[in-house]
Amino acid sequence: MKIKNVDVDMISNSRNESAFQVTINGMYSGSAGADGDLNRTVKEMPNVSVIFLNKIINKGLYGLNVESFKDVLEIEELLLSYDGTKNLGKIGSKFLLALEFALLKAAGDNDALKIINKNPKKIPQHICNCAVTNYTEKSRRFQEFYILPKVKSFSDGFFANSFVYGKLKNLIKNDERTDEGSFITGLKNENVLAFLEKVTEETTKKLGVEFSLGINFNSENTYSKGIYKLENRKLKLNEFIEELKKTINKFDVDYIEDPINSEDIASIQKIKSSYISGNRIFNGDFENIKKYAKYFNCAVLKLNEVGCLGKLKKITDFCKNNDISLVLEQNLGETSETAISEIAVGFEFDFVKFGLSGKERILKLYELKRIEAEL
Repeated sequence: MKIKNVDVDMISNSRNESAFQVTINGMYSGSAGADGDLNRTVKEMPNVSVIFLNKIINKGLYGLNVESFKDVLEIEELLLSYDGTKNLGKIGSKFLLALEFALLKAAGDNDALKIINKNPKKIPQHICNCAVTNYTEKSRRFQEFYILPKVKSFSDGFFANSFVYGKLKNLIKNDERTDEGSFITGLKNENVLAFLEKVTEETTKKLGVEFSLGINFNSENTYSKGIYKLENRKLKLNEFIEELKKTINKFDVDYIEDPINSEDIASIQKIKSSYISGNRIFNGDFENIKKYAKYFNCAVLKLNEVGCLGKLKKITDFCKNNDISLVLEQNLGETSETAISEIAVGFEFDFVKFGLSGKERILKLYELKRIEAEL
């Protein structure tokens, strides 16, 4: 397809914050979510106006053909060259990703997956955000709890997770949730895990689906000056590790995220779990991933932190070559854009971590279900 016109507009995301929608030739639209001030890797909003973006994009892209993923990456390189900063300081990740999603759809006639990967080997499994303790939105110093169904199909896992999620709401008795869909509770970590264990065991008997549990210890945010904050306790490194090990063993936790702060990263070898995952310690930055890769067998990525699809490909290729499993995570402020689901399949992520709250996230999960059925 030859690009004749690009329209850049502002829309609102799930947090009523500003987001970009980019439409190519009046037919193919893309928009991108964001994390705002929590994004430490790239600048999300540009330093130029929408009017200026419309002007330079139409001037720069008019007449270009976009028929393949290679074409999309070539346009990305053109824009990165124009930006000229390490953190997308001029054009921002919100705009660049929205444009790339629209380009993928234009190239594939609204089927981005066939442009990214015609023959994906798998559909990612669903990690479900369930509950958070010690939560304050401002500090983000909390522990978060997940369930991971042991199934072969995404649809079966999605259904099983939805069943558990509904039961958990009745146990926690609080409908207040984070943007990611986790129930906010004042319960102790051990009580939340006991509830999850109880509900998943009941679900296993009813549906025949087994589960494992996951915890985000969030140590990049809960650590300060040699001390780890766990609930109301302040623990030194060795004390904290012992608490982690007790919890992991007692509740058979298979997935742990950000268990140790980067300053103490060598001590991560003392912790054993099926998936030892890095999230905030990576921040979607390729250099951080290369630096800390030997300590992890799993990496959590957010598209808005990575910034663009070319960088995402470099990171995913590196992780696959180093036997690091891949988790694609939602943003805090999501739009109804579902291209992220096609990217999760096309780039062959092992998991998606999408909560079961908010129409913007549910749409992405149903898109994965549709893709699986179609394939």
